[in-house]
Amino acid sequence: QLKRSYTCAITRGIPDSFVQALSSKSDPQITISVPKAREEHAEYVSFMRSAVPTVHLPASEQHPDCPFVEDAAVVIGNRAVICRIGADSRKGEVGPIREALSQLGLEIVEMANECESATVDGGDVLHPVTSFGGDFANRQPSTSVGRYLFVGLSGRTNMDGVKVLDEAFRGYKGGIEVIAVPIPDITESGALHLKSIVTHVDENTLLVPSGRLGDEVLAAMKAEERGFDAIRLPDIAACNVVAINGVVMASPTECKESTAIFETGMNQRGYKIKYIPNIEYAKCDGAMTCRSILLDI
Repeated sequence: QLKRSYTCAITRGIPDSFVQALSSKSDPQITISVPKAREEHAEYVSFMRSAVPTVHLPASEQHPDCPFVEDAAVVIGNRAVICRIGADSRKGEVGPIREALSQLGLEIVEMANECESATVDGGDVLHPVTSFGGDFANRQPSTSVGRYLFVGLSGRTNMDGVKVLDEAFRGYKGGIEVIAVPIPDITESGALHLKSIVTHVDENTLLVPSGRLGDEVLAAMKAEERGFDAIRLPDIAACNVVAINGVVMASPTECKESTAIFETGMNQRGYKIKYIPNIEYAKCDGAMTCRSILLDI
């Protein structure tokens, strides 16, 4: 197995304007509670800080979606591609992320400079790796990375964006295969991004919803041919997790079958589970992966 430890995370605060975050849900009865969102996020950030040193950036009232830092950059090793986020209203979110990554010493690739028509949301980018816990002070730098970078072609990410990521990472760290994965429109699937459907537990294991949508995405990824095991869960929301250094952070689900399958799968693989609520973020298409960028610098 190719293993690495994450050594740092980036998160961001919740603005008062978060009630205006973009959402595919048109039900006027669905309203975001900013105080509750901040409570949930405080628990999220606290866990991150317990796992790795965490850079917590201040919120921007001009950018209601700014807590969803994942979309702003794709980072592997010491190379960071600063994304052209798919939604025009969110493009200004990348500045503080770029600055933080630059200050941490990462090599910066500006997607906007590489191709002015390219768009990528980091939520469409899945890089399955195995991360493990350890003593960071004495850890030897890791040079191994996952073999595949799957990029969802969604309403927010286009083929020009995939090409920029391919140019940035194809020959990096021994070579990464960048694979475009068409996903159904959110009006059909209810899923905004690729990682709204599938995430990784380690470099061999994916969490994927049961049924047709999961079947279609696994086929588009050629996951079985590429050696992946898929844990299938009835609740699609339960398929979005953050695997960080031997712990899998997940949102609780009311689906008992999903919980049983998930917990059995994690126990069999020796991973600990940390449950953190995601109620307010789900109201605006947010999931567990959306609120952090993980680094192995």
